[in-house]
Amino acid sequence: MNELKAEEAVFLQILLSLHYNSLLLTPCSCWIEKRVRKVGCTNCLQAELLCPQCWLNKHRTMPTHWALIWNAREQFFEKHDFCRVMKNATIGLGHHGQRCPEADPGRTFTLVESNGIHATAISFCRCKTADGQYGEPEFHQLLRAGIFPGSVREPKTGYTLGLLDYYREERNQGKGSAYNFVRVLQRMADPFFAGAVPDIYINFLAITRFHQNLDIIMRRGHAHGLDVPLPGEAKRPYPNRPIEFRGVLCAACPERGVNMPLVVNVPKHLVSLNLTLDGNFKANLFFKRDDGSDIALTDGKMYFPSQTEFEEIAKAYVVSEEDKEVPCKAHIGSIRHQGQVKYGNTALSGIIASACDHAVAGSFVDMLKGEAFALGTYAQREHLKHTNSPPHGLATATPTVFSYDSWCSFTVNLLKRAGTLFPTDIWLQTLLSQAEGQIPADHINGHGIDCQAIWQVVYFACRAHFHGETAEVIWAFLNPLGSSTRQMTGAARHDIINYVMDAWNTSKVLRQAELLADERIIALRLFELHMAVVEDLSKQHASEVGVWSRLSRTTTMSADGPQSVYQHESTTVLTIENVLASMVAEEREKMTREDGHEARSPVAAWIHEGMSVERQQVLVIALLASHREHPLQDTWMTITTLCNSLNLDLKKFREGQREIYPRLKLSALDVDEPELTAIQLPSYRMKHGQRLATGIDATDQDSHLREAEIKLRCTEASNGILAVRAASLALSAVRKARDLDYRGQAGITRSQRNLQKAELMKAFEITMYNRARAALVHLGHMAKDAVEPYPPLSHRDTRRKETHLHRAKGDSRLFDGTAWYLQSGVRISHAAVGSTLPPKNRVQDSEEDEPQLLTGTQTLKRIADGWIWLESLTKGQTLGAGKLAEYKKESDRVQWFRAEAEMYRWLEQYERKHAELMRVIERYRRDSAVWAGLADREEEQNSGCNGATVFARMQAAMYKRLEHNAKVIFKSAESGAHHDWVSATTFDELVSKIDGWRDEVFKWMDDMVRASTSRH
Repeated sequence: MNELKAEEAVFLQILLSLHYNSLLLTPCSCWIEKRVRKVGCTNCLQAELLCPQCWLNKHRTMPTHWALIWNAREQFFEKHDFCRVMKNATIGLGHHGQRCPEADPGRTFTLVESNGIHATAISFCRCKTADGQYGEPEFHQLLRAGIFPGSVREPKTGYTLGLLDYYREERNQGKGSAYNFVRVLQRMADPFFAGAVPDIYINFLAITRFHQNLDIIMRRGHAHGLDVPLPGEAKRPYPNRPIEFRGVLCAACPERGVNMPLVVNVPKHLVSLNLTLDGNFKANLFFKRDDGSDIALTDGKMYFPSQTEFEEIAKAYVVSEEDKEVPCKAHIGSIRHQGQVKYGNTALSGIIASACDHAVAGSFVDMLKGEAFALGTYAQREHLKHTNSPPHGLATATPTVFSYDSWCSFTVNLLKRAGTLFPTDIWLQTLLSQAEGQIPADHINGHGIDCQAIWQVVYFACRAHFHGETAEVIWAFLNPLGSSTRQMTGAARHDIINYVMDAWNTSKVLRQAELLADERIIALRLFELHMAVVEDLSKQHASEVGVWSRLSRTTTMSADGPQSVYQHESTTVLTIENVLASMVAEEREKMTREDGHEARSPVAAWIHEGMSVERQQVLVIALLASHREHPLQDTWMTITTLCNSLNLDLKKFREGQREIYPRLKLSALDVDEPELTAIQLPSYRMKHGQRLATGIDATDQDSHLREAEIKLRCTEASNGILAVRAASLALSAVRKARDLDYRGQAGITRSQRNLQKAELMKAFEITMYNRARAALVHLGHMAKDAVEPYPPLSHRDTRRKETHLHRAKGDSRLFDGTAWYLQSGVRISHAAVGSTLPPKNRVQDSEEDEPQLLTGTQTLKRIADGWIWLESLTKGQTLGAGKLAEYKKESDRVQWFRAEAEMYRWLEQYERKHAELMRVIERYRRDSAVWAGLADREEEQNSGCNGATVFARMQAAMYKRLEHNAKVIFKSAESGAHHDWVSATTFDELVSKIDGWRDEVFKWMDDMVRASTSRH
């Protein structure tokens, strides 16, 4: 912007200069006497100033360019239409822009182009035709000239095809209203006197709807007889689509006999049709005066059902009390209001949509009074009809998975509703009886505990990573249109929504290969990461894996509620008292035990005493900060007790210091603030610039003291990792106990205090670890920016997914620790502390050591590097016996099963994306072949080439190019292609290769399970 601003004066000078031409009133280049230059053009670039006749001759085929005619009286160039350049000038039809010799006088005509609305004149051709008529029908002549007529009989308004194409794209993408678009056209014609420009609004509404309907008919092949079998084929090109269906179907979703074989025997996740349902209350319709004369051009032929059928069902359906009394009391917003008059001045309260898992819309059904389940079942049926007309048999039916916000309630009477609403659609009832369902990932946390255990999407086998929220995606595209469509007639509203969502679907399908490739590489990366997590957890719990692997992953219901390996057992609930008792016992043991197994020398004993004093000082400082924020009597009593003990320990430590450092002046001691007394260990002296015990003049005692403190500090840091883990688990257990054990204000207050204590203890342990690490840095044992053997530690590094909570949104892209880095061959120095060190301080040994697996992905940005959960850093130590250790054991089991589920879902997702890409390629191939067949048939029927033939060949060529591009993407290693799978030439061969790879990639798991089983 600064660069442009600097040249502001130049821009202004040149822009103003365009309003004058130095050739004004000079002889024209035609050199005819008295013809001078005085007409310019607003639309031609670098236009030459011409005389009126030359300007007209040059613009015979460009009559929508505005003429700039010199106004001699008022001294400026004035904008005029083509017909006003000279008297009796008209736009001639039928003779390449020239006026027909037999033409009638010019007729006043309104011609609309993207540069404005032209009040012009047109002369039609009146040459005698072969059938004896004087000229073709006028609307024919306009169409052949590229002008879409505003009516059939005596058209007085016309629109250039370029304008209609532009408006179609602008409305489909920008959702702008027709009213505003027309007002812009008026101002483009005359910004000062727009009111004097012809008003085309009413006619524009009708023409744009009709034009887009024609465009869709052409692009779907129905103008070429798509529903008639091609030469050499017995069935229609798309045999199971409805007759005259004009919508766009997802290229990646299974369409038997079109983009995949009719009969296949493959894992369900490779061929399932995943559909989502969702309601939208912004696409509503106000009560409007509607005489019923308007008709929907797309009635029953795109995404909305037939209006006649809808009205019959709307009269008959009744919201049953069974559907209102739902089993899940925590998520009944969409159910509670079924059938209630709460939507004010709305004839229709919105729409309910069914979309596939690629966010391609399949059907819309109007909602009358709320998101009634009957209308959701109607939307399911309309979507499934698109590939079941006629329906498939059992051998060729596609397994279906539904996702809906209220699926737990929706599924209860699903078959009963379908049978009542559509008693003759036996195929629908059969398909729904075999379908599976789930609650979307973003909505399940609003449900009750039972629903979260039963309907959690990631715990269903052969489901891939179907989050079930794709119906929500289309609303962001459609919602801006609601302000316009709610004011339309019902017929126009259906047409416009159909057109706009068809543009959305088309965009999705044309870019589907690229979109699937992006999803494939993400699936591969996340599968590798989750497999590394499972492998590391399996090694940590090698003795239990054999037993765990034999447990059922299916959630079952019992008298005590859902039973699942993915949740904590209800019998293992820690109370706050259990947790705090464990923490106190661990703390006492830590303060009194001998660190290591060797007897300490007097020097080592003195250093250990100093470290214990430091620990008490830090704890007092933490308690004082807590007391300032939350003044409590018991906290102050604890501080007083600790200070008294600290004064005694300081006295003993300082006596030992006199023996070891007789010449070193003791630091100041304030008995009222003993926590501020300096502890003059070797690390403290070196930090403050005193004599370094590693110099050439160092005494034996200096070296001995330094080495002793290094050894003890290393032990302290190692134990500190375990202490932080224990404090983190304790905090997790306290949070669970707070939610489950206490009710009432007193219980809440008590649990909040204990939660504060647990948080304080965790922060205290983190501080102690970092102090131990800092001491090692001051002692010269490790560099300040080193991450081995003891990385810097922050609260983020302690993150671990809470196993007492249900799975949360986004858990698939979050990881507990960096075990997965190590298993992937990436050193902890590059991965484990990625969140702690600033980028400029991160260490890299070489380019090969960089974690290529994660570079540039969203996953890397969101990973919480909780490296403290690496067992390798705790040197085999475990938590002490008791409730806390029992809690961790169960937590580890739940963690293992959840990690395993994530791993398998991302593996299935990776496999599914290969299958979907192959279906996309086959769909493009089939579309290209169908268009080529339509072109051949058209050419044969007309004994030669015509416009319909050329259009069909253009469509065939475009889909052929899409097929080629999709094949390139399918085989691209950069998009995560499996080198062996992409060599498959058939769907069955792809499935065979996938099965073989699974055996290879999970060999480590089979070996581990066998080894664990043999031990048991």
